[in-house]
This record gives sequence, C-alpha cells and structure tokens, in this order.
Amino acid sequence: MSRSIVYLTDVRAHRQEWNKYELAQFRRATNLLWESGLEIETASGLTDEGEPWFVFCDANSGDLLAHFAKMGGKNVVCAPALNPALFNRILPDLIERVVGRRARRSLSSASRRSTG
Repeated sequence: MSRSIVYLTDVRAHRQEWNKYELAQFRRATNLLWESGLEIETASGLTDEGEPWFVFCDANSGDLLAHFAKMGGKNVVCAPALNPALFNRILPDLIERVVGRRARRSLSSASRRSTG
C-alpha cells in the first residue's frame, strides 16, 4: 500500500472558477431558455478538485437539462440527449449545441401548439 499526502492548500491554489465571460454565456443561455418558455433553475459550484460545474434543471420536474464542467482545462457537457458527453475548449460552442437546440425545440413546439 502506498501513501500520498494531499495538501488542501495546494487544492485551493489550483481552483479554477468560471470567468466573467463564461458566466455571461451561461446567463445568456438561461435567458434564451426562459424566453423559449422553459422554466429552469441553475446551480453552480466547484468540485472537490477545485474545478467548476454549472447545471440547468427543469424548475417544475427537477430533471437535469445539461451539466457543464471544466475538467483539465477542457469544457465538457453531459445531457440526457447526449451520448457520449461533448468536450470542447470553446464553451459557447457547447452551450449552443445543447442549450440552443433545446430552446429552439421548445419554441417550435410552442408555435405548433398556438397554430394548431
């Protein structure tokens, strides 16, 4: 059995929170989802390793819509409709692929309901 010591001061020194630009992208996506008629909640935080995460959930059911995280400098998104997860260094691209599609689907189904 080998032992290793992890110093919490080292973990805290490597914390990598979402920057202002990334948070603005999440806010833009939140607004887009609300405008498309989806009631959503968001939450964010840091993993034990100090890496950021952000989730979009359905406010009525609590179902996960999308889970974004930063792992080793890359952005990753997991969502029920995705298999496998998507990785990309460019966060807005991931947001558009998952959140933008979801909002457009909601808008198109709402317009079909109002015209049908």
